[in-house]
Amino acid sequence: MEWKMLSDLLIRLRALFQRNAVENELDDELRFHFDRQVEKFVQSGLPLQEARRRARLTIGGSDQIKEECREARGMYVLETLVQDIRYGLRMLRKSPGFTVVAVLTLALGIGANTAIFNVVHATLLQPLPTRHASRLVVIWVNNLGHGWSRIGPTGQDYLDWKEQSKSFDDMFLFEHGTGTVTGLGEPEQVAGLRVTTNFGDFFGVQPVLGRTFRLEEAEGRHNLVILGYGYWRRSFDSDPSVVGRA
Repeated sequence: MEWKMLSDLLIRLRALFQRNAVENELDDELRFHFDRQVEKFVQSGLPLQEARRRARLTIGGSDQIKEECREARGMYVLETLVQDIRYGLRMLRKSPGFTVVAVLTLALGIGANTAIFNVVHATLLQPLPTRHASRLVVIWVNNLGHGWSRIGPTGQDYLDWKEQSKSFDDMFLFEHGTGTVTGLGEPEQVAGLRVTTNFGDFFGVQPVLGRTFRLEEAEGRHNLVILGYGYWRRSFDSDPSVVGRA
């Protein structure tokens, strides 16, 4: 199938860029078939002039046959496309102001679409960098009486769900928030997550340095943090001695 598509493409390109040679080949082929048909009629006993007339009636007009051959080979599609491109270029050349606006509009449109696609591809189409990403779900809470929708569960709800649920292998609770980092010059407010201690096991996270949280650390009031890789490089210059520091 692929070889046939490639062969058809080559035939169409040759018909486009070597049009005179293709036309001559068509003329030679039609002439050959016409002469063979005349020869058959002559052999059947018809005079030469009558044989030629019968051959023309049998084969049909050469112009009509050429048109059918061009259409069958897809030459019209390419010829029409080339003509449209030439016409468009002539119109753009006549109106330079419109051309500039059109090119800028296309550039902005293509750039915006590329940016949107990159965001969608990175956030929606690419699988999450976690184990069993296709099996992850997010559970929300709705309170129609108060008009609340898509809010996170309370800590006690999470503990009850985790203990009683039979539909999930594990559950993980997180909360968006910010923290203030000091000791690096000016204090800096950094976005982050408060997470349950099963964070590392749940996502299969393997830190570059140090470790993830331990389950027993959930019992105490430990202030422990895992730095994101980008933040570690940007704010700590990838210093490995940051592990264990306050």
